[in-house]
Formats: sequence, structure tokens, C-alpha cells
Amino acid sequence: MKNKKKFVVASIIPTGIQCSIGGYIGDATLVTNRLASVCDYLITNPNAVNGGAFNFKDKNVLYVEGRAIDQFFQEQVELSLPKKNKVGVILEKIPDIIAVKYALKSIEAFKTIAGVDVRKIEFIKPLKKSIRLCDGQFYGEVEDITPLLAAAKKLLRSNRVDAIAIATHIKVDNKYIRQHQKGSLPNPYGLMEALLSHLVTDAFSVPSAHAPMLTKKEMEMFLFHSFDSDPRSALENISGAYLGSVLLGLDSAPRLTNPGQGEIRLKDVQALIVPSNCLRSIPVACAIKKGIPVIQVRENKNIFTSSGYVDHKHIINVNTYDDAMREVLRLREKIK
Repeated sequence: MKNKKKFVVASIIPTGIQCSIGGYIGDATLVTNRLASVCDYLITNPNAVNGGAFNFKDKNVLYVEGRAIDQFFQEQVELSLPKKNKVGVILEKIPDIIAVKYALKSIEAFKTIAGVDVRKIEFIKPLKKSIRLCDGQFYGEVEDITPLLAAAKKLLRSNRVDAIAIATHIKVDNKYIRQHQKGSLPNPYGLMEALLSHLVTDAFSVPSAHAPMLTKKEMEMFLFHSFDSDPRSALENISGAYLGSVLLGLDSAPRLTNPGQGEIRLKDVQALIVPSNCLRSIPVACAIKKGIPVIQVRENKNIFTSSGYVDHKHIINVNTYDDAMREVLRLREKIK
């Protein structure tokens, strides 16, 4: 398998920047699966396909945490092909007992019905987290990450898990949530979620993803008092257990290996697809350095108004994701 040539594409949709496609939970799933249909494997970040209690990604979509994608493009790690993972869960034990029980019930459901192999749950005390809105973007801070890293270390040592799901409560002002649901603000949870999963993946080189825990009051607002929201937020309106999509994603997430040991390497990647003006990133810089075409999709607008690169020979500008698909097919035809 290692010697077989694979046609791999990466599609990254950053979280927390109000992308018109991918700015809500799960709303980039359709374009992600369409792109996956024209390649052997499509690497993407969890945000693109996490859909609350649902995850409808196709089997050849590789669910890779954002920090791990950076490391992959820097050739610090490689990917193994998806296998059945043993999943550990880090669960914040917050005072709202309904929220904790709801998360535990979702774990029970996805173990029993979907067959996710959850080996162990580690409870941690509530982390001191804060988010702030600045220039149209939410930023997150965590006062002390020690409990999170200690729990991850315990899971990896004692129970030999392959992937780690994280579920914590992120306090967000209701007005921000409503503005997000109506399409006027980015996802308030996004960057804090990315921060927490980045910390675990960076520290232990393990697949991870974060799901927010909702209190009883937050569930009522999300589920029963937001039917006038943007259609793209519909999965938020019907999902109380966000942990489900993370468990489904991590169930078959590719494991991270040392350079030279993976089945998917950077040399297998034939294109990188990103939203409009999302060229200031490690994957884009590495792709350009390696001569990998970067396809920038204009229809996926966001809070950024300038790209950072102008008329670079490795950047292909297209209008839609359907155009991106056609570019991928053209690239695939060229290497046959």
C-alpha cells in the first residue's frame, strides 16, 4: 500500500472567520464530499464536517485536526490510512448536571448505535476560559491548560487510546450566539475549540477534536428559540449533543506517524483548496514552496478582504467549488 501512488487533495476551511461555506456546523459537508469524489483521499479539518450530533463525511475524507494539518504540510508528521480507533474522552465536569449527563448519554448512544470504541472518560475540573470579540473575530484564552494535558496523558498511558475527544463548556453571551445564528458574526466557539484541540495534538501527536457542551438554558435557546436563524445553522437548531460528530470523526481519523512511516505523505498531495483570501497560513506557504497548486475559491467569502499573495504562479483562482472540482480533475488528468 505504501508504494501505491495516491491522488490526494487537501481542503481547509478555517474556523471562526465567518466563511460563507463552512462558517456553521456541518454546512461545508456537501462541498467537501463533492471534492472527495474526484480524488482518492481528501484531507480536511474537523470544522468542515462536524455537524453537531451528526457527521456525514464520506469514507475517503480524512478527518485531521488543524494543528496536525500544519505539521503534515511542514513534513513533521505523515498520515496512516483510516483504521478503527480507540477513542478517549476528556469531559469537563461543570456544575450544570444536565449538560454533563447529556454528554454522557451521547457517548453511550454513539458507542451503542454507531459502534464508536470509546475506551475511557477522564473528567477534569472546569478550565478558566474566556473569549473576546475584536475586529469582527472571536479570540480565546485559557488560564491553565494543565488539567487538560494531564487528562490526555492519562488516557494515552493507561488505556492506549488512538484519538482524544474533548468536550468543555465555553461561555458565550447570548447576543453573540443569536447574531451568529442570523449570519452577522463568526462562530463564537470556533477559535477556542481550535485552541484546545491544537494543544492536545501538538503535545501528544494524536488525533483530537473539540465539541462544546451546552447548559440546559443554552440547549433551550439553540434548539427551541432559534427557528428564525440562517438556514446554514440548521444543524445547530436540532443538535444538543455536539460530541456526536466528533466521536464519529475520530472513530476513523488517520493516525499521525513519524516522517517516513506514513501511508500518506506531503508528496502525495496534488492540490490545496482554501476559501477566498485565506492564503496566510502554514499549509499555503508550504504548498507554494513545494510547488503544490493552491486553489482559492472566491465564493467562500469570510472576514478577510485581502489575500497576502498576488499573482503567484502556484495560485489558481476559481469562482466556485464546482470550478475547484474541475481544476482537480484537470490536475489528475495531467499526471496520468
